[in-house]
Amino acid sequence: LGVLATAELLQDADFSPNLAESMRDRLERAYKFAIETLEKTPQKGEEITLTTPDKWALSRLQGHIKLATEAMDNLAIRKAIHSALYDLDQDFQWYLRRIASEREALERREAFAKVFNEVLDAQVRMLAPMIPHICEELWEEMGGEGFVSLAYWPKPDEAKVDIKAEENETLIMSTLEDTLNIIKATGLKPKKICYYTSTQWKWHAYLKALEMAEKGSVKLGDLIKELIGKPDLKKLAQVVAKYAQKMVEVVNVMPSESRQRKLEVGAINENNLLSEAQAFFKREFNVDINVFSEDDPQRYDPKNRAQLAEPYRPAIYVE
Repeated sequence: LGVLATAELLQDADFSPNLAESMRDRLERAYKFAIETLEKTPQKGEEITLTTPDKWALSRLQGHIKLATEAMDNLAIRKAIHSALYDLDQDFQWYLRRIASEREALERREAFAKVFNEVLDAQVRMLAPMIPHICEELWEEMGGEGFVSLAYWPKPDEAKVDIKAEENETLIMSTLEDTLNIIKATGLKPKKICYYTSTQWKWHAYLKALEMAEKGSVKLGDLIKELIGKPDLKKLAQVVAKYAQKMVEVVNVMPSESRQRKLEVGAINENNLLSEAQAFFKREFNVDINVFSEDDPQRYDPKNRAQLAEPYRPAIYVE
């Protein structure tokens, strides 16, 4: 694995004993975690309620299977390893981090079992050509029939691709990162953190800008004219124009694929999403977390941060 992960076929491998030891340690940790988890993972029930992190993990899995398959078809072994091992592991570690406080809850065990079993099954099948011995051991522990080396290569399940879940989880990740950056930059020791989500008209303006950009480069004048045409926005003309200018700059440089995904998802209920993730943020920062809508008249906002809220980028106040 140390040789294959450093270079593609016919390229010189940058092998080193340290890399081999690192690989061995990584595989031993993964093997131990898999065995321990398999021992206490319940059988999957018929009806399982999946949360956003569950759907996100299963959706991302399909993408990793697709990329690894394409790489193997082209004999790009190094690329396949990165998708099947590094990238998939990185996603699964985030998933474990997200559900840390829920994982042992009785009502969540079956959902975790479903995600874990599907991830492990696909990963063992994909890594078997590169690390056959440990994959055969895991395959037997999983109850797989025969040898994994003779099992079918996994296929991505398009029915499990959930763009909305992926976009929702991306918002959680970026909010966490933005909060950490604020704390690092200010040197504050947080006592309270408040998140403010965008008002509905900003979402309307954002999606309209994306829609216009997909038809060609969006122009500021055209966007403002489109927005001010709505009676409820006409009275906010000055604020809308300023916001529209920023949106034009954002969407014109956004990759077309990202625009299409966001248009497909539409407006996200960020207030509900962040409220559902309050326990996660509280565990990460060890302080009280408050979520408010920008247009909530009862919000706690001593620094008037709410007006800075944008779609996919809630405003943040650290006290």
